[in-house]
Amino acid sequence: MRGPSAGGAVGTGGNRMDVRTRAQELYRIALDDADWSPQTVTVGHGWSDTEFADALQLLGRLNLFVPSQGNPNGWMALSPGTALRNLLLEEERHTSALLDSVQQTRSAVARVLADFQPVHARELRSVQLEVVTGGANVSAALEDVSRGVEQEILSLHPGHALPPDMIEAGLERDLLALERGVRIRTVHLASAAAVPHMASYLRRLSAAGAQVRVAHTLPLRLIVADGSLAIVPAPRTAHGELAAAMLHGDVLVGVFREIFDHCWAGAAVLADTAAVTDPAAAGAWEPTGRHREVLRMLAGGMTDEAMARKLGISERTVRRLVSDLTERLGAASRFQAGVCAVRLGWLDV
Repeated sequence: MRGPSAGGAVGTGGNRMDVRTRAQELYRIALDDADWSPQTVTVGHGWSDTEFADALQLLGRLNLFVPSQGNPNGWMALSPGTALRNLLLEEERHTSALLDSVQQTRSAVARVLADFQPVHARELRSVQLEVVTGGANVSAALEDVSRGVEQEILSLHPGHALPPDMIEAGLERDLLALERGVRIRTVHLASAAAVPHMASYLRRLSAAGAQVRVAHTLPLRLIVADGSLAIVPAPRTAHGELAAAMLHGDVLVGVFREIFDHCWAGAAVLADTAAVTDPAAAGAWEPTGRHREVLRMLAGGMTDEAMARKLGISERTVRRLVSDLTERLGAASRFQAGVCAVRLGWLDV
């Protein structure tokens, strides 16, 4: 085992000072020689791969290093002034996007209020709310809705994959509805859709005529039947029992229909995500979907925890995806994988 490098800091905060010192040295090297190589730096300075990666990550986070396809090492050093301007521009973009989101939310709220305010009290009383409690009762209610639907079922499914027995029961209901000519559109969380029994269920559902899409994030679990009934989760009972709220009424259900349409428009067709994990395509493999997102996050210096939170998956799954990428690229580390991705032009798309 290699001992601590000469000149290493000692005491509280020492590791942080080591990273800053190595980052400063790596920055000086890049300014002196744009063709520097990671191996020359690590061997010449006695750094481990982790020490080098930490310094590289810090420079990337400060925007002093940016990915560059033109440099053999995959990075280009910027002046502190340029880096600062880029960081400020990025913050301005984030702020602008946030303001746009607030404006969209304000507009959506205004539309909802506009729909509700003209409604007479007599019409509001026609909205019915029923809360069903207990797993067995919820299943029975879903069965009743499935058998009674005549035109269309829309659904959003966030969260972890359901147990195989519940999936099979749901598939049986869906197939019976499809046989009656009912249209089915459904969106599942991409991380759940990657679970083997879920992937099999979605393929069978798609083959039977349903339209299936996947998304990295979804706001809530939702079922809309014939545009007149919406089913959403309700708070569990005091005894921890499962509960669902069943809402009747065109106006209120129409709001949930708009939520579904928004999620549907941003989701990916199931066939588009199949190539990501298809071993048969490994010979001419290029990252798509979640793998490409992981590469972008790696290039941006994001931690496993931050990537897991953004993608809605566990840190263990993130580590598996990173391991898969480094193996496919023949890279010795996650940061070398980022360099390879830059060279191949994958981050330019």
